[in-house]
Amino acid sequence: MPPVDQIWLDAARTLESGKPFAMATVINVRGSTPREVGAKMIVHEGGQLGTIGGGCGEAEVFRKARLMLEEGEGSGLAEVDLTGDFDQQEIGTCGGIMDVFIDLWSPASDLTAAREMADAARHNLPCALLTLVDAGGGTTDSTLGTRSVLKLDSAHRSALPIRLPETAVAELTERAHEAAPRLLELGDSGALRPVTHIEPTGAPRLFLDPIVGALKLVIIGAGHIAQPLCAVASMLGFHTTVIDDRASFANRERFPAADDILARPFVAAIDSLSLDRHCYVVIVTRGHAFDEESLKAVLRQKAAYVGMIGSRRRVRTTLDRILESACESGIDPAVLDEVHAPIGLDIRAETPEEIAISILAEIIRERRSGKRDALSLGVKLGRLAAR
Repeated sequence: MPPVDQIWLDAARTLESGKPFAMATVINVRGSTPREVGAKMIVHEGGQLGTIGGGCGEAEVFRKARLMLEEGEGSGLAEVDLTGDFDQQEIGTCGGIMDVFIDLWSPASDLTAAREMADAARHNLPCALLTLVDAGGGTTDSTLGTRSVLKLDSAHRSALPIRLPETAVAELTERAHEAAPRLLELGDSGALRPVTHIEPTGAPRLFLDPIVGALKLVIIGAGHIAQPLCAVASMLGFHTTVIDDRASFANRERFPAADDILARPFVAAIDSLSLDRHCYVVIVTRGHAFDEESLKAVLRQKAAYVGMIGSRRRVRTTLDRILESACESGIDPAVLDEVHAPIGLDIRAETPEEIAISILAEIIRERRSGKRDALSLGVKLGRLAAR
């Protein structure tokens, strides 16, 4: 599972051992920062779990969290200003500002919530933690740090940190399903609005912290590129599935790091999966025919990312053929625009290991920024689909 969700398993285990902790969560960023909104670390009597970026900024948050832990009470906001890191002994990577909320968790009162979040992370269930991070200048009776777990696949709802109109609750649920952590403010009209400036406005603020979900990498084809691709993806926290119609290739000996190995015909194996917004699909089969049938099967579902290896000529031939039969195959021609082909960032990769790195680099770039590298596109898919 993604490192951001792994922290919930650590949280549950820490409380189950009878130890309280302080959790530091990045709830807002300004400028370039080493970690994104939602990054967390746990501070307990024995040290820390997770990271919010390292360096002097993290050390200061750690100090404040330890002090809060020793005093046994309190919640609060810490500003991590990295704009002066050039003057520090530590080597910083960024020069922005992170706003970090620190609050205490105890075995007596918070074990249930930690277990619910851990269970959702473990089983990739839609769930979110909602925390009051600004009480709004007395406009609410709730105390800072009040939190509740939102189970998005259940009609049951625990008490929310503050009273919200049903329209706001519906909006929270919709935003949580997007699996993007957000700092939200309750306006006078009862509507929620995103917060980009941390300066208080007198309105209560909530941090919506959803389970991101297990990122899944589906590797179609078990050849020489698939092996390092699977190994590195596992290191990055992806749940990896390897597919090939040859059991002599798709096996545990060749793919010890794979979570699932499907030695079945390509289309049957793909159709047995439920591809969704957490799924990244890489097609690296051994020939045109397998590329085409695999891509058709993938495009009938909805994955976050679809990439196919091959020369520009091979890619164009495959996409042309799919376009010609799109309607009868049940494929919307427009989805061809979403195919990354040839695949990977252009880093002049040559070896299987280098190619695997270039593919995963493209996936990381797409996931983090939503941008596509123009150098990675061998054909203008938009014009192809429009013909």
